[in-house]
Amino acid sequence: MNEIKYVDIADCKSQGNFLKAVCFKPKKAPLICLILGVLLMIPNNSYVRLLGVFFIFMSFLVIKLVRDFKVMDIFDKGIMFYGDEEAKTAYFLPFEEMESWIVRHENGHDTIEVKTKNGEMIIKDSFEADKAYKALYSLVREKDEKYIQALKNREHELSIPDAFNNIKRSFRKK
Repeated sequence: MNEIKYVDIADCKSQGNFLKAVCFKPKKAPLICLILGVLLMIPNNSYVRLLGVFFIFMSFLVIKLVRDFKVMDIFDKGIMFYGDEEAKTAYFLPFEEMESWIVRHENGHDTIEVKTKNGEMIIKDSFEADKAYKALYSLVREKDEKYIQALKNREHELSIPDAFNNIKRSFRKK
């Protein structure tokens, strides 16, 4: 089992066209909280305004205190993983060398896990894990662990009559 070696970013050669950058810090959630907080300041109710102040305060905390750094770049031929927060080292994994991948959402902690064909695991934390999921699912859906498991669990292709019978059975159970 070879260990994944991160090399200097200048020596790491990416392949293909750049599609998406996945960073650590969330972008949309603080902005939505900020807008929601401002909107909650409009009503003439002190409790609602207090909630608005809370949303504004929390969004500013995330914007100011959470450090942002690149986690990975997704190309149409593979993924470039960054080894440190300064993005000085990286590792490029072509899709051909990827065994499987999964995005986990557990206890408010999102991780992107990639297993290579030689058995190594690459695990990256990111609040933008959904962005990575969408990109990877569109590129290499057949290597998604959830997709693989769904194919294994399915006994045979559903025909239209089978689908209607399943729907009828679900209504009869209620």
